Amino acid sequence: MRGVACLDMSQGYKPVYCIIWSSVHPNLFGSAIMPVEPTSHRQRQRWIITVAPHRLFFLGGALQLVCVLVFWLDVLIGWYLPVWAPPSLTVAAPLAHVFLMLYGLFTFFVFGFLFTVYPRWLQTAIVPRWRYTTIAIMLSSAMACFYVGVFTSRLLATLGVVLYALGWAGAVLTLLQVWLSSSKTDKRFALFPLTFVMFGLVGNCVYAGWLIRPASTLFDLTLAVGLWLYLVPLIVAVSHRMIPFFSSSVLKPYTIVKPSWTVPAMLVCVLLHGALDVTGNAQWTVLADSPLAGMAIWHSWRWGLMRSLRIPLLGMLHVSFFWLGISMLLYAAQSLLRLSGAGFDLGLAPLHALGIGFISGMVIAMASRVSLGHSGRALVADRVTLWAFAILQFVAVLRILAEVPPFVHHRASMWLILTAGAVWLIALVPWSMRFAGVYFAPRVDGVPG
Repeated sequence: MRGVACLDMSQGYKPVYCIIWSSVHPNLFGSAIMPVEPTSHRQRQRWIITVAPHRLFFLGGALQLVCVLVFWLDVLIGWYLPVWAPPSLTVAAPLAHVFLMLYGLFTFFVFGFLFTVYPRWLQTAIVPRWRYTTIAIMLSSAMACFYVGVFTSRLLATLGVVLYALGWAGAVLTLLQVWLSSSKTDKRFALFPLTFVMFGLVGNCVYAGWLIRPASTLFDLTLAVGLWLYLVPLIVAVSHRMIPFFSSSVLKPYTIVKPSWTVPAMLVCVLLHGALDVTGNAQWTVLADSPLAGMAIWHSWRWGLMRSLRIPLLGMLHVSFFWLGISMLLYAAQSLLRLSGAGFDLGLAPLHALGIGFISGMVIAMASRVSLGHSGRALVADRVTLWAFAILQFVAVLRILAEVPPFVHHRASMWLILTAGAVWLIALVPWSMRFAGVYFAPRVDGVPG
């Protein structure tokens, strides 16, 4: 069998097909999870970007932040200003924007984080370098293919999405392998992120299906799955575990509050919202949004939101989670407006509160903390990080205002949207450059990783 060749390639990168086959069983073509092989100092310096999974994936995510925002700002300027014509695209700009935001951007940070912490949570050996490097290359190459296809060929864009799904499948199988190889007694929590990244893969495949055979139902499903079955529940579950843990290490005295029932209850509300949305009953989402908003705000209070602001890097996590409560209140208000037949609603305000305030804010906050901690640096947010996060809050407010009366039916809405896009880009370019330098540098404390 050709796959057996994987056993003899421990010194180099293994073929892509080994990723799939070796994940089916730990002993099929050699364990997918193994200790890192010793390398010389010169080799570590040459391939420093690959010595830890967060380096490679977070670098891809930082680049994607810039690319996604440049793409969307180019579209917005073409629409609203007489500077240049909107770009001619093979995929409608808003529909490409949805894929990039839900699947093409945050996924790099998700896998960089999970490949780092998942083996620690489950007390297994680390994911080998050849495996996460191959997956990162697959995802990055697929995304480049998608960008080129959006401007040149819909077939090429579809190919990019399909290749992206293959890389995603390799990542899911890797995490599954970690979970299966763990001998830890209680592995229930680790199933949450694994399940949600599986749903993300499903949403990616649905989008590929929409590209092949456009149908509004497929696109609506892509949006619902990406938001309510992938990103939101994943970040809620991870926040519930990590925010109290991080807080307890710096806020003294501190009591960790993590009721066992709140994560399942919050996830039920998230899934209920998604189900009501995709079945055409969005006016009833108040049934899910109100309790979810209440639980989110209660957690923010019990976790010490106000105390956390004294330590900016920690405060970034708390403020981002507080946006979950704000966004769900907006969704609840949206639902009530529709039920009452008010004749107006909040447009995309709840979505942008959730997407910019909660999801983007939490990713920036978590990536900043992980990058600093795993580079041996002090867990202190510098000016670049603080300004990026502060401006992100401003961007979220601008996008909310652009969707609500009296701005929504006024030329002010256009300027609010343009300003939000430009300011967001201005804030995140320095942040991306700041941490790209960290990923290409050895740890300052001399520890491997």
